[in-house]
Amino acid sequence: MKRFMLSVVGAASIVALGMACSSDPSGSGANNDGASSGVVPPGGKLPDGGFNDPPFTAPECVVAEGEIAEEAKTLADESGQATATAEGAGCKRTFTVDSTAPRKDNVPEGARTFAEEGRPSLQTTSPLFDALYQLALEEAQECSVSAIKDYAFNDGAETACGEGGCFETGRKWNYVWTRDTAYAVDLGLAWVDPIRARNSLAFKLSKRRDGTDMQIVQDTGTGGSYPVSTDRSVWSIGAREVLQHLTGDARTKFRDDALEAAKNTIAHDRATVFDESDGLYRGEQSFLDWREQTYPGWANPDLVHIGMSKALGTNVGHLSLLDLAAELAEETGDAEAATTMQDRAKALRAAIRTRFWLPEDKQLSTYITTQLDPSPVRRFDLLGTSLAVLFDATSPDEAKQAIASYPTLSKGPPVVFPQQKETPIYHNRAIWPFVTAYWVKAAKKVGNERAFEEGIKSLVRGAALNLSNMENLEVVTGTHWVEDGAYSGPVVNSQRQVWSVAGYIGMVNGSLFGVSLEKGGVRVQPFLTRGLRAMFPNAKKIALNDVVVRGKKLSVVLNLPDDAQVSAGGAYVIEDIRFNSVPPEEGGFIADSRLKERNLVEVDFALPTAPPAALKVIGDVSDYRSIYAPRTPSIASLTLDGGKVVVNADFANEVPAEITWSVYRDGARVATGLGAFTKTWKDQDTNGDATPSHCYTIETRFGSSGNLSQHAKPACFWSSNPQNRITSKYVGTRDVTVTGGTVVDGHTTDWGDAEDELAATFTATRSGAHLVQAVYANGAGPISTGITCAVKRVTVEEQPGGGVVGSGYMMMPQRGDWASWGESSFVRANLTTGKTYKVRFSHDAKSTNMSAFEHFAVYTGGTGGKAGVFFKVDLREIKLLSLVP
Repeated sequence: MKRFMLSVVGAASIVALGMACSSDPSGSGANNDGASSGVVPPGGKLPDGGFNDPPFTAPECVVAEGEIAEEAKTLADESGQATATAEGAGCKRTFTVDSTAPRKDNVPEGARTFAEEGRPSLQTTSPLFDALYQLALEEAQECSVSAIKDYAFNDGAETACGEGGCFETGRKWNYVWTRDTAYAVDLGLAWVDPIRARNSLAFKLSKRRDGTDMQIVQDTGTGGSYPVSTDRSVWSIGAREVLQHLTGDARTKFRDDALEAAKNTIAHDRATVFDESDGLYRGEQSFLDWREQTYPGWANPDLVHIGMSKALGTNVGHLSLLDLAAELAEETGDAEAATTMQDRAKALRAAIRTRFWLPEDKQLSTYITTQLDPSPVRRFDLLGTSLAVLFDATSPDEAKQAIASYPTLSKGPPVVFPQQKETPIYHNRAIWPFVTAYWVKAAKKVGNERAFEEGIKSLVRGAALNLSNMENLEVVTGTHWVEDGAYSGPVVNSQRQVWSVAGYIGMVNGSLFGVSLEKGGVRVQPFLTRGLRAMFPNAKKIALNDVVVRGKKLSVVLNLPDDAQVSAGGAYVIEDIRFNSVPPEEGGFIADSRLKERNLVEVDFALPTAPPAALKVIGDVSDYRSIYAPRTPSIASLTLDGGKVVVNADFANEVPAEITWSVYRDGARVATGLGAFTKTWKDQDTNGDATPSHCYTIETRFGSSGNLSQHAKPACFWSSNPQNRITSKYVGTRDVTVTGGTVVDGHTTDWGDAEDELAATFTATRSGAHLVQAVYANGAGPISTGITCAVKRVTVEEQPGGGVVGSGYMMMPQRGDWASWGESSFVRANLTTGKTYKVRFSHDAKSTNMSAFEHFAVYTGGTGGKAGVFFKVDLREIKLLSLVP
């Protein structure tokens, strides 16, 4: 083993590795634990499982070694220059950071100054890099509040958020939202203030208004929120991390609440949004929740398709929730629940890999658009991809391929790819620093140093030039605003966005210096690359001081090798790790029992041994087709020609010479590379009215870049005579009975309370699978927000016996107007020709929306809040769709 030297400030003593460590005045060789040092060497394991760690006093501050270069004080590009200066020494410096780049709302108006004393400190040979870490800690403090507020709650009045306070979302966003909080706590907030982080997460748990059934809150959102949006499950990602930082009674209480909420949420989701046919959960993309940004235009106002979609990131959120429930159930001695959750998690991992992995693209699809089109789109999102890698929802090889082949640009990776034409900048055409931080974590996991470097450079650049950790940035320029007429943006942007702040902190603590808390201890596994040495040139040693590990302080020192080939690329190799002068356990793990009040880990790096990793970088964006997708095509009609179904396409004014097109039937691609000068395709595998009810969609592809469009709205062939396939019952006829509400002009009104019911009778004309669907109106709120998506329990019962042949939950999202009629989601049933059935719409404990929960009793931004729960919906027509010939 190696002796080592440290540059320190305020060290009481330094014990070099290999020095005598006995404190036994008798010279007997017995250490403080009563074990013989002749049997157990310093740092070795004792018979009782403890460790024979020698006395050691960690330095109060480790500073960098190496000359500070002038270029390490600045960062410049075409938008401006950022500059940092430092005054003072050791871990008590004061930084001043300024930028010539334009700033959102001219905030801040001038340079920013902050001190590192009393906080964790980053010590490199780059004043700018060190200062930006302090900027993130400063902004985390600015996001720390004792009360929160939002116009939609309590009429904008403040709401207290627990003893110890909570984190608000940003300069412009003074509330706590589930997904923002969860990702931010996971990325870095748990390091800053675990009690405040816990309070923020606890605020997003709620019982029903009757005091039962605590669940995770789904915030206001698309079509009235849950179950259109179901990514409340990502709460578990933050909860899992904060539980590693909490101790004592605070941890026990939060653990028990987390387990109760996880079990209840899983049970509810399993009933309402889980699809047993493919093992996935339905629901909108996580975080990418602005419909027009990332979904095809035809999904608006028919938001039910978004509710029926299956998104990669959201499914990984459900996977995380199952993992959390399994871990906590095992910890509390509930072996049966732990096994159930483990089995479900294993099945979901397999389903994600099976349904979303696209071998020819070496990527994961961002979503499956809707139930009638079960094919995954060949479009990608950075958060879903990164989370899938981090939660082992891919094979190791697939994980490496997904990171290497995700398209990135010079200013950083876009959160979606390709971009959508004629769409404002927000999620579209944007970098989101918190997502970049997850990409950095995923890149580290698979060992892709190029993605790791590009992600860190993007985070540094965005924070430095804007003097804040921004909500988002335009993807080509990396700026907070680009003027582009109707498509200018990012249309919404805030300084000190809490998940961006947390992402920067986590990038330093967890990704670069490799500190992570685990059950029973802490692991230190830093990742350093040649490309990052340019950020702190001349450095021989860099350090992170005083991160807090369950109440104790830990400093990590990285010793850099001499390297004359920095430009050759690659990641340095960990050669040796020492904890308080002796080895840690395997993989850099340090048990809690070994931690002193102040601790030191030193890591020696050696030169890279592996070749540089691959990365897909789009350098030339002068051709719009390099980053954009074709406009979404449509199916103009399905017709019959000689008994064959013909798909008639419309390519949305794309230039035919620039695109080709493909056809999907029932989720399988059946034709590809079709020339766009011909707008029809004949399905030779069909036979007129004897053909099953196939559903078709199409996509277009730019030949120059290979970028693909959204899928067209699916069109289904119900035979040449629609009456042979579609049976409808209208409200107001003798075959339909209504309990509750009233019937006006052939539809229900003021109907849908818990005790209300509607039933219709049918006689089946075909045997086999059918879909039940309703034509409904829901004007309880707009398409963009609210909590009153209507959900009803639907059962199909054979008459006269009443045996159930099909059942499920039907969603009917808000459409903004009670005069706007749309089609619901589906409930499947198997019928027999000639038999009579009753289709019943009713209410039960699972057929609820978020208005049922106490959290929204103070909601004043729309229906379903202070005035009470709201489950109403208008029904006009019930359809029975046959899937068989």
